[in-house]
Amino acid sequence: MDMLLNVSWQIARAEFKLKNEGSYLGLVWYLLNPVLLFTLLFFIFLDRLGSSIPDYAPYLFLGIIMFNFFQSSTLESGKTFIKENNYLIKSINFPRQALIIAIVLKNLLSHLFEVLLFAILLLYFHLNLANLLYYLIIMVPFCLFIFGFCLALSSLTVFFADLGNIWNFAVRILWFGTPILYAVNERSTLLYINLFNPLYYFITLTRELVIYGHSPSVSLILGTIFWSLAFLLLGTWIFATLNKKIPELI
Repeated sequence: MDMLLNVSWQIARAEFKLKNEGSYLGLVWYLLNPVLLFTLLFFIFLDRLGSSIPDYAPYLFLGIIMFNFFQSSTLESGKTFIKENNYLIKSINFPRQALIIAIVLKNLLSHLFEVLLFAILLLYFHLNLANLLYYLIIMVPFCLFIFGFCLALSSLTVFFADLGNIWNFAVRILWFGTPILYAVNERSTLLYINLFNPLYYFITLTRELVIYGHSPSVSLILGTIFWSLAFLLLGTWIFATLNKKIPELI
């Protein structure tokens, strides 16, 4: 396990450096994406969807950066075996799940800079900055959920090449279906649909604790734990089942 984590960290650190190498602004370019998206959506939807949501700016920004972390990791993992590292996989025998862990770690490093921007937003709106400690706790099951999802997606994409394109389209639908721009009302159809959306639990739980300082419902806590463990176990099982056949098919 120590060797696996060490290999994953070395890969993540190297790719993180390469991503920003040769750029004078470095991470600023990466941070421009969520900042510009937030600015655009905030001014468009503030009077439409956000007027009834307290502290809409941090509400919106938190949803954007959490979804961005999930989306970046899953889209990258979908091509890690079939495009990015196929020669490496064929030539060297090493724990291939290290590539997936590295993807999650690399995107987590980038995500931490987004969290710093979120902290500034909390200060601007005079919200309790200490509540960010809850976010650090939630990041543990959230990362496990993303890792399990990426394991499953990367393994299945080797066998179903079109799955990467399908997920690229599906994640856009998921963006609009997840309450990022808006809030879902009780007993609404959208709420019942989101009960089967893992991101709903993670994002809503984080908002309740970090932005509003509320005690979350038991269903939110149990849903977060359930989806993280369910996808971790499912992804691990799928990867273990298909792992030996991956070099033959890429």
